[in-house]
Amino acid sequence: MISLPTAYLLFNGSLVILAGLLLGFPLRYAIVKKKEEIVNAWRVAHSILVMDGLFMLIVGLAIPYLILDGLSVWVLVWSLVASGYGFVVAFTIGAWKGFRGLTAKPYGLNTLLFGTHIIGALGSLIGVVILIYGFFKSF
Repeated sequence: MISLPTAYLLFNGSLVILAGLLLGFPLRYAIVKKKEEIVNAWRVAHSILVMDGLFMLIVGLAIPYLILDGLSVWVLVWSLVASGYGFVVAFTIGAWKGFRGLTAKPYGLNTLLFGTHIIGALGSLIGVVILIYGFFKSF
């Protein structure tokens, strides 16, 4: 029986992978219709989400080998889950609407995408730091 934190991370990682795989359809459309100006945005969205979901699955499988207390495990799980969904929103809407969200300006949708990129980046950073700490303590 797998632990609840592991199950949460595996389930949500699978959903992030699914989102990434579904973004293969607009990528294919852009390639077939020779819309070169949006192909890269869809390619990045497709690739990043599949890789981020796979990272979540790998971390989920590694949880039993980490030396962490219960709170640290849950912070690890929820930071990666927030990161995954932050990137789903940022890359999907960004590719769809043609925004990058790398700065808060112009205000509006780009600001929302900037915020979701920040959530994704901070969640990943927190998760990786906890992951490294958990592995370091196992030596």
